[in-house]
Amino acid sequence: MRSPSKASLLALCAVVLLAGCDGSDEDGTVNGCSIEPSTTCTGADLSGADLAGADLSRANLKGADLSGADLSGADLSEADLVEARIVDTNLSGADLTGANLSDATITGTSFEGATLCGTIRTDGTTDDTSCPPSTDTTGTDTTGGGTTSASAPEITSFDVGDFSCGQAASAPVTISWKTENAVAVELALDNSSPTGYGPTGSTQFYVPCDGAVHRLTLTPLSDTGHGAPRSEEVSSS
Repeated sequence: MRSPSKASLLALCAVVLLAGCDGSDEDGTVNGCSIEPSTTCTGADLSGADLAGADLSRANLKGADLSGADLSGADLSEADLVEARIVDTNLSGADLTGANLSDATITGTSFEGATLCGTIRTDGTTDDTSCPPSTDTTGTDTTGGGTTSASAPEITSFDVGDFSCGQAASAPVTISWKTENAVAVELALDNSSPTGYGPTGSTQFYVPCDGAVHRLTLTPLSDTGHGAPRSEEVSSS
């Protein structure tokens, strides 16, 4: 059988490239996930993706598979990485300020040089390993006799969406918030243990449909402690 000519092989390669058979999506997306700030890619398959230096600040990557992905130098500040799969991932030099890693699966991952400030660990605690020193000099005496104090964290907005039970035992309510001078927040339902989130964001919280009035409480956190909490009530009646 005669071997294909060089020209035929080149033509075949051109067809393959034009067809995009390497599996990549259009520019700026990976498996249907738009690589941009505030993107929503819950449960997305980003395994093995080259996302070095990508801006994924405030991205919703809850439950996403980032196994083997290169996120070195990426901006993941305030990103929702709850329940994400972060296995053999390169996060060296990444900015994880305010990112939420609650319940994420993390093994074999490099965090060398990453910024961890207000970062919610997998167990819900806060990692302030690489927070920059406070530059707020409120109350400083230039003669050297004064003290330096950081501004207290505060909630600037706290919105609770509509809540409807129907016949369900519990139902979700959408909650969003913004803060100032905070590195994280804690959100609690009634007297339950609080859950940690980034300083600005949104989430869905499940509330029991038991006919009672329930209280959602948001508390801002900073390096110096807790700020004033705010509460909103939702009725399941």
